Amino acid sequence: MKNPILVPELRELLQKKKKRVLRSFLEDGHSKEVAEFLCMLNTDEIWDIISLVDKYRRSEIFSYLDMECQINLALELSNKDLSELLMSMSSDERTNFFHHLDRETANRFLLLLPIHDRAEVIKLTSYSEETAGSLMSTNYMTLNENDTVEKSIKLIRKFAPSKETIYYIYVTDDEGKLIGFVSLRKLILSKPGQKIGNIMKKEVLFARVDDDKEMVARLIEDYDLIALPIVDANEKLVGIITHDDAIDIIREEETEDLEKLMAISGGVEEKAYLDVPAFVHFKKRAFWVVILGLFALVTGLVIQHFKDTLQSLIILTFYMPMLNSAGGNTGSQSATVVLRSLALKELLPGDILKVIKKELFVSFFLSLCLGAIIFARVYIFSNPESFPPNISVFSVAVVISLSLTLQVLWATIFGAIVPLFATWLKFDPAVVSSPLLTTFVDMGGITIYFTVAKIVLGV
Repeated sequence: MKNPILVPELRELLQKKKKRVLRSFLEDGHSKEVAEFLCMLNTDEIWDIISLVDKYRRSEIFSYLDMECQINLALELSNKDLSELLMSMSSDERTNFFHHLDRETANRFLLLLPIHDRAEVIKLTSYSEETAGSLMSTNYMTLNENDTVEKSIKLIRKFAPSKETIYYIYVTDDEGKLIGFVSLRKLILSKPGQKIGNIMKKEVLFARVDDDKEMVARLIEDYDLIALPIVDANEKLVGIITHDDAIDIIREEETEDLEKLMAISGGVEEKAYLDVPAFVHFKKRAFWVVILGLFALVTGLVIQHFKDTLQSLIILTFYMPMLNSAGGNTGSQSATVVLRSLALKELLPGDILKVIKKELFVSFFLSLCLGAIIFARVYIFSNPESFPPNISVFSVAVVISLSLTLQVLWATIFGAIVPLFATWLKFDPAVVSSPLLTTFVDMGGITIYFTVAKIVLGV
């Protein structure tokens, strides 16, 4: 958490040139916490402080700064300092940084990189943001199957500081194709003269550059991986995605799905809620609020169509909120569990009959519970004298409880099948489900309610 009390202290230490204390602050604290404090300083102050540590620690702290803070700082740096900073960053963090730059600035910054790194940034930024290629890091360690254990350990000691992870070292052939991996533990415990090809594991779990990033993140989660190798169309190892990247992907995707389910459009904001301008929140929410408001007018027309029924039996009005609420709640529940199963690849559109069967069973018992409660409420606590002479309390209780039962059945089944149909039609089920569910459950519920009343009561 940001603590503005520390900001004056940092400025005072900087003015008094307490380099040892500042260096201790940078090295002892977690990079994320350090970055949160530094973001409250001016760009020149930030650079004066982080330049006290080595380039790798400096780039790590820089990558945790808010993106706006990163860009502002980069624009103020000299070409030499910025070049060294960009070259020290991990490839995935550097790619993410370039993704947020405008074209002119990105082209200018690219010229500060060596040809190899420049080509790498261009290649990684060319991948779609939804694919594994856009998130992978090229800072990984590889070994050849003909290397000995002794030689491999020497190589790791030499190149490890610039690599993102060395807990698993990937083994490639002379053409760069992924053929296996060996753990650092296995490497340390093996005899110095053994060949890597004799101790490596040949069955490697991997993903391809054009695989969906959420699928890759779920793969890392399901198999408890520290990192997942990424290969190109020729099976050549081109990068890795680490577990911390997977956490970020899952969090972003779940936030995006939640916002879509709540009819909030636009991408996931990287800033905290209070840091996002109110007008941005308005733009993200306005579209579906207006659309759903227009659809609500249709529900009003349905009610207007049954105005004679309402006038003759005003008690029906009292239970309309409960009817809509029960439908909305049960429909949202079924939509949520189906959406989650679709996201986890536990369901396919072809499973629709199995889903309907299961949700029918669930909704049947839910409707019995709610129907019994509302029947008892109407029958016991209603005043018979407030009804027309030809209508009994019992018949009104039957109408309301039966309508509620049918509404729960309708909403639950509808909430379950909408995500499946959306997936089958290649639409995003999270985007489609919420608006359709809100609108059609209300319209269907009101129609069911007054149709049952008209049939049973004859009003």
